Amino acid sequence: MWKPYKITEQVRISEMYSLFEARYDYGYSFAGESHDFWECLYVIDGGIRVSANKRIYNMKKGEIIFHKPLEIHKFDVTGKEGARLLIFSFTLESDISDFFKNKVFALNEEQKNTVSDFLIFLRKEAGASESSREIKYTGLLASSKYSQTAVLYIYRLLLSLCGENTVSYYSESPDAAVFYNAVNYMNSRICEQPGIKEIADYCGTSASSLKRIFFKYSGLGVHRYFLKLKINAAAHLLENGSSVCETAEKLGFSSQGYFSFAFKRETGFPPSRLTKKSESS
Repeated sequence: MWKPYKITEQVRISEMYSLFEARYDYGYSFAGESHDFWECLYVIDGGIRVSANKRIYNMKKGEIIFHKPLEIHKFDVTGKEGARLLIFSFTLESDISDFFKNKVFALNEEQKNTVSDFLIFLRKEAGASESSREIKYTGLLASSKYSQTAVLYIYRLLLSLCGENTVSYYSESPDAAVFYNAVNYMNSRICEQPGIKEIADYCGTSASSLKRIFFKYSGLGVHRYFLKLKINAAAHLLENGSSVCETAEKLGFSSQGYFSFAFKRETGFPPSRLTKKSESS
């Protein structure tokens, strides 16, 4: 008798939004953003500084970061020779997704080979050269054959990363410390409306320096960044059963109408989508 062994699916990518590689010159700064799906940055060559919510990382060749949904992120090219990146974004349905949050990974040789094989496949199917400044692979995603093959490479990488190769360092620069402390303070006052001077005083800096630091690491003003933190907190409350009205009131929004407007502007969808999701789960 043959005994069947049930295969439990650990990782599932149901949608992809972007897939490309590009070379950026020294000093290039990507504007800060957040969205409701995962995004990955892999450093093929060169060096970048990445902000991921309150954390600042100095990343080099062979390192990879996964930005979780609604994470406020930005990158700047710090390598003198520039940087070449592989970037892809996707919807991840996985019991192990929490493992990839708030981490940077240094790939071992086998994992680097997985990415290298992935790039060889993509370039071949796109008819592109490694020397191209930017190669967009989103056209391949329209084909079930190529999109599924691409996802298999990502599965292989994700599964190989579980439980190892975490890089836990943060930037230790004075500006990074101020940014980290400021975001911590904002989160501790998420249901209130602290002013810029109050936050700056807590961090031991001036209001003008605080504004400069926030733009440097997030591409956003202090107030806009705080609003995004509130929206992230709102998403968590809504997913855990809080109503739109209760959430708006708890987080100190002036009205339910303004909360719904701000939520949709920042996320691209209304808060009711998350209340329906929590009711169906």
